[in-house]
Amino acid sequence: MKRILINILTVIVVLVAIEIGSHFVLAKIYSREFDYSLLAPNKYSTTNGLKENATGIVWGKQFHTDKAGRRKNKAAFDAKKKKWLFIGDSVTEGVGVDDTSTFSSLYADEFKEYNICNYSLIGYSSTDYVNVLTSVLESNSNTELVTLFYCLNDVYGNSSIKELPVMAKQNIIGQLNGLLQNTCNTYKLIKLFFYQNSNRYFTYDWQFYNKDDNRFKQSMNDLRICDSLCNARNIYFNVVMLPYQSQLKDKNFAPQQLVKTFCESDSIEFSDAAEYLSKQADINSLYLYADEIHFSDKGHRAVADFLSR
Repeated sequence: MKRILINILTVIVVLVAIEIGSHFVLAKIYSREFDYSLLAPNKYSTTNGLKENATGIVWGKQFHTDKAGRRKNKAAFDAKKKKWLFIGDSVTEGVGVDDTSTFSSLYADEFKEYNICNYSLIGYSSTDYVNVLTSVLESNSNTELVTLFYCLNDVYGNSSIKELPVMAKQNIIGQLNGLLQNTCNTYKLIKLFFYQNSNRYFTYDWQFYNKDDNRFKQSMNDLRICDSLCNARNIYFNVVMLPYQSQLKDKNFAPQQLVKTFCESDSIEFSDAAEYLSKQADINSLYLYADEIHFSDKGHRAVADFLSR
């Protein structure tokens, strides 16, 4: 009995040690914590923004905003220069990398003719871009260019989670999987390792890219509204599309082609980073660990190089 108890205790200690170790490994390579104190609710109509001159931790990295509530760039803001607005979601915001490593900051440091103003925020979609652009252009002058960085999940628009199709199976296995991911670091780490090259996010978002899909049509109409807002003020507007990791491997750029066709039909300037990024060495290294969407330091550098072409 004593030997059995010792063995049980040993197993428990080992499991606890593995769980603690998994916690620290995840914090290092896969932190997804967001400091909600950075948020300014309904800053742009019904869309949240970032607080001014704020500091926090986002996905394990230091995060700073400037006096207008934009993520800071390496280049200092110069009131004498014209503004170039960058608008996007978490990809353009640059979650998971330092302030100075985002493609916004890298490009601003190289292209010094303008103040590159990054108004991006995690969770944004095409509907939020309309709200942000409307508010910013009404309250700010001296803007000469606007670039909207479009990702496949921007098609969600103002749809709530309940209105979107379900990605995970809602049976007892799916519920158990969700529970284990939320409570067991070891399970989550193992799953990340085996599914790090999964294309399930792309497959899920691809379903909306049909010219007859209502979400796709609304998202494209949002781009049209953004273009009109700029045209009314003689501001140059263009759309840059950023790809998912699995697209670069499978060379499946069908969604990009659909967005390109729409933009061309509405005379909206469009460029696609997919082909350029697909030619880079070691595509995996362009993205954060086990992440289909968000760029690593190297990925942000590659996007900045693409913009400089």
